[in-house]
Amino acid sequence: MTRSLPPLNPLHVFEVASRLGSFTKAAQALGVTPSAVSRQIAVLEAFLNIRLFHRGREGNTLTELGVRYYQNIAPGFEMISRATDRITRGHDAKPLDLRVPSTFAVQFLIPRLSQFRLEYPNIRIRITTGFGPADFVRELVDISIEVSAADLPPSRGIHLFQNWVQPLCSPHLLSGANPLRQIDDLLQHRLLFSSNRPTDWQDWVAAIGRPDFMLDKAEMIEFPNSMLANQAAADGVGIVIGQIPLLGKDFSSHPLVPLFSPPVRQGSYYAVWQEGTEASPKARKFVAWLQRQLVPLLSAASEADARDEREVVSLRR
Repeated sequence: MTRSLPPLNPLHVFEVASRLGSFTKAAQALGVTPSAVSRQIAVLEAFLNIRLFHRGREGNTLTELGVRYYQNIAPGFEMISRATDRITRGHDAKPLDLRVPSTFAVQFLIPRLSQFRLEYPNIRIRITTGFGPADFVRELVDISIEVSAADLPPSRGIHLFQNWVQPLCSPHLLSGANPLRQIDDLLQHRLLFSSNRPTDWQDWVAAIGRPDFMLDKAEMIEFPNSMLANQAAADGVGIVIGQIPLLGKDFSSHPLVPLFSPPVRQGSYYAVWQEGTEASPKARKFVAWLQRQLVPLLSAASEADARDEREVVSLRR
């Protein structure tokens, strides 16, 4: 059986006008003119073939049938309103799903999450780690923090910071028996890198104009992520090819010394969302907060680049 439903927009206008007791107040609530309210109610009256309102110079009042009809439909609108509130609150309560590289998560994001919670107590965050482009179709991801060599369009992501790489080592290693006065001296040390970034050393020697440097002759040690590679370098295991912006805190406490200045550019970090969609309001709040948190980190990286020349070995063959 088909339902006997009146035109829904005129029905909504009738409910608002009846509840507020005025075409003028209904017009203000709905963002239309009083004459538009009157026309919509006339459409409903024509459909029902009954008079719902008495029109007069003193105003518009419900007829007896109008009162009865309003009393019957009002609970339905109230139920719709409550159901909408419930589903909207449930949607807002859904966590913001973030996908971030493990090093970025441990060295930067996690220590600052308590501050985010203070500023945005109603936004819950759920974190997974991963490197490389996210598969937004298969993965449960709202925002992915990624490195891209190419500039991403504003419709695809928001730029966070430029990434720079440079060899880094422990001060103890720098003062050890094997000198580090020129690029070729690197062959006397273990070279550390992350399996997530397997070409960093090759990219670096190419960028400084040393494609002839014999990396195949070096002792290379691979780590599952940059965080472990950085820690091994701080412990004197070898020389890591490190991402300068993510080491601002480490530089300030001097556990790692940059070698062969200046660093070389290697893409940028972006906050990325699914192509063809828009970032949700809470995702944009998170990204804006993240950008504010990055300001002191990037300043620390700039200060590290200007360290005392006694701790930075000049770039030369």
